[in-house]
Amino acid sequence: MSLQDERPEVDGEPRAQLTPEEFLEGQKNAIRRRSSWFLAAGVSIGAFLLFRLFSGIETPRELFGDIFFILALFGLLGGAYGIYYARNLTLDDLIPSPEAVEFLRAARGAKPYFTYVLIGCLVVVSGVELLTENVNSLFDVGEQSAEVAGLVKPLAAKGEYWRILTAATLHGFFPVHLYFNAQALYGFGSLIEHLSNRAHLAVVFLLSIIVGGVFSLFFTSDITSIGASGGVMGLIGYAAVYGYRRRRQLPPDFLKTMLINIGFIAAFGVIAYQIVDNFAHFGGLLAGAIYAFFQVPKDLRENPRAVKTSTELIGYAALGVFIFVSILTVLLLLKIVNL
Repeated sequence: MSLQDERPEVDGEPRAQLTPEEFLEGQKNAIRRRSSWFLAAGVSIGAFLLFRLFSGIETPRELFGDIFFILALFGLLGGAYGIYYARNLTLDDLIPSPEAVEFLRAARGAKPYFTYVLIGCLVVVSGVELLTENVNSLFDVGEQSAEVAGLVKPLAAKGEYWRILTAATLHGFFPVHLYFNAQALYGFGSLIEHLSNRAHLAVVFLLSIIVGGVFSLFFTSDITSIGASGGVMGLIGYAAVYGYRRRRQLPPDFLKTMLINIGFIAAFGVIAYQIVDNFAHFGGLLAGAIYAFFQVPKDLRENPRAVKTSTELIGYAALGVFIFVSILTVLLLLKIVNL
């Protein structure tokens, strides 16, 4: 048995086929290289924090150190897990079944247009945040915007429920907060558009934002929340249930990867509980999982990508709602409207 490399020719000559053992070792080496970069980043940021701690350098805000501590921990844990994963990787983890290959082939060429639109909305709103806030540091971005359109719990409790939606378009600690949410949205959003249908992506994202915001409103009434992470967690919850329901049609480690993502984010939330709205995360995750439980067909003969016209229209409506909310947030930040 042999495995063909992605490039059939090198300098005009046919490329030698790889044995299964060579293919496996190549994948392990690629994972080790990425993990080494994660470890190096974690060590570098950790060294900077130690230097700052012992040199007595003052920072513009106490939270600055917390953010970099989380980034250092992310690099160290991610790198360590990557090396562990590479050591235990087998061919069974890499080679999908013929049924999975055929299922994934049907998604070839699909473009994640809804994902692009959602990310574009977040980027535009963040750009307006930069223009409208009077800050001394990029890490201060978000404070003034949160007062205008964030989920300020006392104001929402008095009837300004629209803040549940507008808060999801805002991001603080620029560009760290925006980057992580946009990166996750691109990864999981495009995944759902390939494996399921873009209508479900829009519905899950919007529904998870709402449910996550409601959870945050009722269980964390003393903090102001911003960010689209509740919606992103909904996508992860949807993908996890999808991976369980369609596991015979997906790569062997798909479901395990989804569960690892959920576990890592949960651990991250425990460590960084002071700056992470865990109830918004949990509410969004629950909404996405429940939606998938009712929507993803159990019968493998049913095509999970097929939707009725009514579902497709609902998906476009959900996308339209988020675009409208993003425009509303921009108008609020520019003080063109005042709700």
